[in-house]
Amino acid sequence: MTADGTTPAPSPTAAPVTGRRGDPRVLFVVLSLTFAFVGFGATLALLPERVRELGHGDLWIGVAAGLFPACAIAGRLVSGRLIDGVGARTALAWGVSLTAAGSMLLAAPSLAGLLVARAVQGVGDGILYTAAAAVALELVPLDRRGQALGWLSAGLWTGMSAGAAAGPWFPGLPTAGLVFGSVTATALVLVTRLPRRPRPASPGGGGWLEPGAVRPAVVIGLTNAGYAAITGFAVVLADDRYGNGNWLLTTFGITLLVVRGALGFLSDRVRPRRGLNVAHAVLATGLLVVIASPTLWLAIVGVVICALGHSMPWPILVTTTIDRVGDDRRGAIIGTMSAGFDITVAVLLVCFGVLSSGLGPASVFVAAAALVATAHVVSRPIDLARRSPDDATTTVPARQD
Repeated sequence: MTADGTTPAPSPTAAPVTGRRGDPRVLFVVLSLTFAFVGFGATLALLPERVRELGHGDLWIGVAAGLFPACAIAGRLVSGRLIDGVGARTALAWGVSLTAAGSMLLAAPSLAGLLVARAVQGVGDGILYTAAAAVALELVPLDRRGQALGWLSAGLWTGMSAGAAAGPWFPGLPTAGLVFGSVTATALVLVTRLPRRPRPASPGGGGWLEPGAVRPAVVIGLTNAGYAAITGFAVVLADDRYGNGNWLLTTFGITLLVVRGALGFLSDRVRPRRGLNVAHAVLATGLLVVIASPTLWLAIVGVVICALGHSMPWPILVTTTIDRVGDDRRGAIIGTMSAGFDITVAVLLVCFGVLSSGLGPASVFVAAAALVATAHVVSRPIDLARRSPDDATTTVPARQD
């Protein structure tokens, strides 16, 4: 208690973050994510060939590919309560361990073993990213949280791209799985170097989902209609019109990497409501530019615009939701919102496939732009007030019992 009868308010993080830039060990979290996603990228490149080697066709390629995101959703839903119960650092170690084990199990000599490996990989990924985000937010000041989330995204995309490029150099998925599983396991060394934080006051408390994060999760899901359209149908649209459709997907990935890695601080500098409104407008504009483009180069410009708009909503909504609900539910908030992303993208890819088969790929981008506009409407009731760094040192009146 202070001399004027007040007691310090609880810190918004599990332990105070000192220094203007926070704890430099946040780089260890980014590298842990990068190491893990190298294996995911390599798996995507080699999975179809491996399924055929085992004597199965395209149906089982689809099952093996789809099992990963389905299990990742389960991992994200579990991860929130796990983080809030045992701590983000411990949950991160679990995520790394499961991811490494899943990659090594890709050497299984049967389809059943391969499917088990993909399921373990998926659960590991679900826990891994959610825990990595929770740890990163513990290690940076309040006014650098959006930048930290941007670094994580940059690390994720770097690992995924490197793995996809390196995968074909291996003689097959079993060898690549063993190698990249070992690479992922080395991230455990980095995890042990992260600071231990005090456990939450009520370990294991709260539900699997955070109700206060449901509407933001819906907004994230609707916003990611643009992501689903580009990653699923940009190549189809471009190949139909101009050829060389892979340029659109490559440009989108590179732009996301640059924007989130180098310009992630922007989400911390702008007013949350203004930033979200502008992001939705930019993303919808980019989608419409892609639709109207008479040339590949103009379509590439549209994809760059889409990447700029896509980069802002996630850090804004995550950080403001944590500020509104409370830092003690950080894990459940990130898990709920990440699951919303995965579920919506999975459903939209199926729906967009039906739409494209009937009306053509351009209709997918029209629908995506409409869904982004819907996300803007759904976001209006959300309180996007952001806590300032000074709030960590404010005082509140002591209880008079």
